[in-house]
Amino acid sequence: LIVGGGYHGKSTMLRAIMCGVYNKILGDGREFCVTDIGAVSVRAEDGRYVNNTNVSAFISNLPIVGSNTTMFSTREASGSTSQAANVAESIEMKATALLVDEDVSAANFMSRDGKMRALVMDESITPLIYRVNGLYSKYGISSIVVVGGVGDWLDVPNAVIKLDRYVASDALAKAQSISRQFS
Repeated sequence: LIVGGGYHGKSTMLRAIMCGVYNKILGDGREFCVTDIGAVSVRAEDGRYVNNTNVSAFISNLPIVGSNTTMFSTREASGSTSQAANVAESIEMKATALLVDEDVSAANFMSRDGKMRALVMDESITPLIYRVNGLYSKYGISSIVVVGGVGDWLDVPNAVIKLDRYVASDALAKAQSISRQFS
């Protein structure tokens, strides 16, 4: 996870990681950020065309008669279904890492808090937070997720970088402590 307050550099750091897949010119500063070429940026794309994509790991039991999430198609995907399709396509393309920023993601695709789970029990969307560790254990796909407003993400990482005024620090121990405190 990359965490921190608003305007402290989280998205900037993720963009630097995204650019790390490109070749560098020594001395231009980019040589300090190297990313595996298989890293893929994943975001919501409202209105995106999706054709025959298996989104069943994230979307199921749609209330639309005759809907099929194993081979899902739509001319205008919602934010959550477009992001699910982006993740599914990344898996198919053999991505090695997913780069995700909550600021450009569908909130209901990223996570659901306990209160909403209690109120809306028959939900068609399984949030990324519940699949992120499985993506790593099953496919070897790492995830770098930028969050600033949803503490549930503190329950899942194996590394936490906290940005404070563009200064990065290791916050894993603190995140684990907070996670245990609120579990």
